[in-house]
Amino acid sequence: MPDVEATLAEEVRRRGDGKHLVVLLDFDGTLCEFEADPQAVRLPAARREVILALQRRATVGIVSGRRLVDVRERVDVDGAVVAGLHGLEIEGLGERFVHPDMEKARAGVAEVSEGLRAIAGRLPGAFVEDKGASVTLHFRETDLAAQRIAVEAFGVLAAPLIERGLLRLMRGSYVLELLPAIDWNKGHAVQWILDRVEQQKGPVFAVYIGDDVTDQDAIAAVEGEGLAIAASDRVTADVHIDGPPAVERFLRAL
Repeated sequence: MPDVEATLAEEVRRRGDGKHLVVLLDFDGTLCEFEADPQAVRLPAARREVILALQRRATVGIVSGRRLVDVRERVDVDGAVVAGLHGLEIEGLGERFVHPDMEKARAGVAEVSEGLRAIAGRLPGAFVEDKGASVTLHFRETDLAAQRIAVEAFGVLAAPLIERGLLRLMRGSYVLELLPAIDWNKGHAVQWILDRVEQQKGPVFAVYIGDDVTDQDAIAAVEGEGLAIAASDRVTADVHIDGPPAVERFLRAL
């Protein structure tokens, strides 16, 4: 019997026949395995080669919570579309988009970052990632008691900025992130990309693969007319596959 990834690839070929294929993926937890230190994550060479091969017949994009420049460096695939900060910045297809309201959040992020670092400094395994326009508290490597402390302290620090309408909270897998309070998410980024590909290539068939709740809006943007794939049980999609190795098998099958 064919494996699930090969079956999904065949479904894509059947449903997308006559259309330009667009494959969009989250980065951490989807295209790459999680690492305790996010700075240690890089796209494995074998997966990079798969993406380069797939680009000969499809448009490939990465839609990540990381900064755009950070994703570019870790993926190192010329021609791929990249969306960073959950879609607040996008580059590819001859265009660059930065949401006009993104810079408004920098002062609020700077205000809360120092307090978050003080919290993380008291909790072994926790650390803060300051992305300029957003800030993230990571606590994957902490014990349960420290996780409760981290979540409670984060809420106290973030509440005033959220109440003032400057920032919004986004929860992920063992992360809490403060982003600009802008009505823009990965779903908007996916639609931005698909609109431009369609302008250049004609009708498209879209595939989105994500592993976390932060991908749910992107999944909703392609469900129905495209194919949404969950790479973990943290997110709901048309179908599920099991983590980055299965994602790689699916891309190879395409």
